[in-house]
Amino acid sequence: MDIATSVNVLFGCGTMIEQIERIRRAGFTCMDINFGDWSGDYSPFPDSPFVQEHWEDWIQDIKTYGQNHGITYVQGHAPIYPIFSEGEKSDHLYKQAKRSIQAAAMLDIPWLVFHAGTFPGSFDAAHTQALKDANLRWFEPFVQLAEDSGIGIAIENMADQFGRYSGMEGLYTAKTENLIDLVDSLGSPHVGICWDTGHAHIQGVSQPDMLHMIGSRLKAVHIQDSNGKQDQHTAPFYGTIEWKPIMQALHEIAFPGPFTFESHMLIRPVPNTCKDAALQLLYAIGKELISENFIAD
Repeated sequence: MDIATSVNVLFGCGTMIEQIERIRRAGFTCMDINFGDWSGDYSPFPDSPFVQEHWEDWIQDIKTYGQNHGITYVQGHAPIYPIFSEGEKSDHLYKQAKRSIQAAAMLDIPWLVFHAGTFPGSFDAAHTQALKDANLRWFEPFVQLAEDSGIGIAIENMADQFGRYSGMEGLYTAKTENLIDLVDSLGSPHVGICWDTGHAHIQGVSQPDMLHMIGSRLKAVHIQDSNGKQDQHTAPFYGTIEWKPIMQALHEIAFPGPFTFESHMLIRPVPNTCKDAALQLLYAIGKELISENFIAD
């Protein structure tokens, strides 16, 4: 199983290619591109190359650099925003989400991660059905574009706690059953699931049980740890997740990888002089987690 990391571990540290090279020197040859970071709604890149007229040139430079340095772009992330909101900002990010699919296809990224949407309600059966119907309508043109582009969409599990920050009782797809139902209802082999270990930890579910329930629908992972209360995005063993049962479950469902970190808060807070060592540590943690000896111990 290949070990990968989101390039956003070095978010703000130079150009995309400078970030990729620094991550490569730490041992990673497989990387995840978070297009949301470059979609103009996230400081410090409000005028990033990805929102410009000739954005394809920027993507081609990233592709060429990867080809010349043995780097594979194994996963990506579309912009994150309340997809049912209206206004100029939402219109821009909707456009950038579609652009992300095109960019992923250019980079030969097989799976691009999306978040489902939620709107307020009682979260009873009728509200859950309304959420499902609204998400089906929203995702259908993206699924068609993904199919036409030859890539896949992986919808990510959430945690109900995140919805409570904005006054809602929860979030759609926090319950694994709803996530599976949405993915199955979209009815395309180009749609699967991304499992975020940190979100699941906050939700308080049995991750091995949920991974077995998901089975072959699992197309991507976000590996991160936390205290189970906040979405801390730190490295495994820096939080309270029990990792052996998760790794055993991934083995049992024959998840092929990549084993992708979204553990940027191990790297970002430390001084620049320490970031390379932190990246090397993250890679070493990945090697340990995917080893057969780790599961057997």
